[in-house]
Amino acid sequence: MNLFKQNYKVTLVIIIGLVSYIYNQKIYRPKVYSIRESNEYLIFILGVLPNFIGAIITFSTFILLFKILYNQKSFRQNMVQSAIWTISLVVFMELERLKNGEIRFDFFDIVASIIGISFCFVLYKKGVTN
Repeated sequence: MNLFKQNYKVTLVIIIGLVSYIYNQKIYRPKVYSIRESNEYLIFILGVLPNFIGAIITFSTFILLFKILYNQKSFRQNMVQSAIWTISLVVFMELERLKNGEIRFDFFDIVASIIGISFCFVLYKKGVTN
C-alpha cells in the first residue's frame, strides 16, 4: 500500500485510464455506432481511442513496474524501456489478431498508440505524473 501512496499520480493515471477505456468500450461507443447518422470522423476517433488510452495505461503500468523492479535505474531508462515494451505489445496484438483473422491490420491503431506514448512522455517530462 505504501508503494501506491508514493506513486499515487501514476496509479491515478492508470485508474482514470481504465475507467475511460471501459466507458468508451461499453457505453459511449455502442451508442454512437447504433445511430445511423453518426459522423464518420467521430466513429474513426472512437475506433482508435481504445489504443490511445490503452497505450497510456500500459506505459504507466510499465513505468510503475520498472520503478518497483529496477529502482536503481534512471527514470529516463524506465521511460525508454516502457515505450519499447508498449509498442512491442501493440504490434504483437495487431499481428496476432491479423493472423487469427479476427480483424484486418489497422495501421491507425499503432499510430494512436504511438501518440498515446508521446502524450505520456510529455506528462512525465512536465512532472505531472512522476
